[in-house]
Amino acid sequence: MKQIPLFLLAMFTVLFPFFSGCSEVTYPEEKIVSSIQEICEQEYHIKNVEVLIKGRTVGVFLPLEKLFATDVRHLVLNGKLENLESLFEPEQKAMDQLEDVLFAISRVLLSTDKPIDFYVLKAADVKSTGLQLVLTGFVADVRRVRLWDIARSEYRKRVMHELKLNRTVLWEEPIRKLFTDIESGKQNDELISGFFFHPSPETLSQIFYDFLMGLGKKQNIKFNSVEIKSRSFMNAQALIHVKFKEQFNLRNGILADSIPYASGTEFEYLFVVQPGETSFQILQVIPLIESDGMGGMRKLPFPREFSQYQDLNLWLERFDLEEVFLGDFLAYQLNRRIQALLSADERVRLTVQQARLNFLFVGAPNGDLPASNHPHFKLAFSFLTKSMKRSPQTIHEVLGDEDVRYMLRLVLEEFRTVTQGYSFSDYESLELFWEQFSGSQFLEIPRAVLEAFFKKKISFDRLLGSS
Repeated sequence: MKQIPLFLLAMFTVLFPFFSGCSEVTYPEEKIVSSIQEICEQEYHIKNVEVLIKGRTVGVFLPLEKLFATDVRHLVLNGKLENLESLFEPEQKAMDQLEDVLFAISRVLLSTDKPIDFYVLKAADVKSTGLQLVLTGFVADVRRVRLWDIARSEYRKRVMHELKLNRTVLWEEPIRKLFTDIESGKQNDELISGFFFHPSPETLSQIFYDFLMGLGKKQNIKFNSVEIKSRSFMNAQALIHVKFKEQFNLRNGILADSIPYASGTEFEYLFVVQPGETSFQILQVIPLIESDGMGGMRKLPFPREFSQYQDLNLWLERFDLEEVFLGDFLAYQLNRRIQALLSADERVRLTVQQARLNFLFVGAPNGDLPASNHPHFKLAFSFLTKSMKRSPQTIHEVLGDEDVRYMLRLVLEEFRTVTQGYSFSDYESLELFWEQFSGSQFLEIPRAVLEAFFKKKISFDRLLGSS
């Protein structure tokens, strides 16, 4: 998976400098979501893009039929995984859509009156693998690279990219596709054979089975206010909670009383899905509503056999978004930069047996916490070098090792580059947190001392003895 950036970032580096943006408010705050969706659909013919806003972060979800050119699922199942690099070569259509959506995001965020700090683009293979590429960027960096205020190589380091597994997209796909096919007018026999294991009134419930059988009496069917959440179940199965409203017109000659409910009725179901040959299929449908006998619906209690799962707040959505804060973003960026830095350093490769480093940002993400909670960076580390005759017992022994000190100098220099590059000063200290099996020890270096070291006003030895 480390090969992914090699294929993707060349495109992003060239792409962002030419994004359009201006000082006028072309996209007011209340139109950010709809504007991104309209640009994607009207100009790039990309439908089903979802947009969320959390605080000062905009998130966009892009469902893809295929993310990588190679059939990953087929190769894994058949044990023919040979060339890891070619495995994660992006599929060209997916890359084109990624580029188009990034254009849409940039056009809106660079011309809106709402303060937005970060964008998060999640592009997921919803058909076969569930692999999801997540790109996170700082909006100010987009402006700076356009103005050549930062180099393209530096911008490339600033875009965070991760490859994750989003299982919920695979679980939900048959239900979403079922709704789409119903709206497109597919016949009952196609729907039943394509989406269900052993369909019958017993497995699908009488109300849902009657719903499928009654589709031929309707036209212009639309599903609105669709809410879908999911969770793992047992034996590779999953539970899908679905709530939706069905809008329709009756076909000519069909009497209204032949349909037991009116257009606009809200339905609620539990679907049980399990893996099929190529995708998940629907095994069982459990209604959470029933007819009240007067043309309406009434809610049913959560099934007793699923009572342990009835807290829907714990269920997953295929697209969720957490607000991104600059301190956390810089800590993540530091981890990736330093991993690349140390991996490429010849002395580190020759002298270090084991090294683990992890930056965290601790404290107030937005500076609003009380004074007793001081925001700071924490560097948790564990080192073992070839020159160590035995495992160190104290943090001072670790920091006294010349090879460790060499690595720390590299780390601190990168820390300076990142924090100063973002003019980030909303932290009070850097905590060096040494972890070992028998316990942990730490040294806390105040920010003023760090800055004095960066300005060469104090020595490295004095820096490490400053706590």
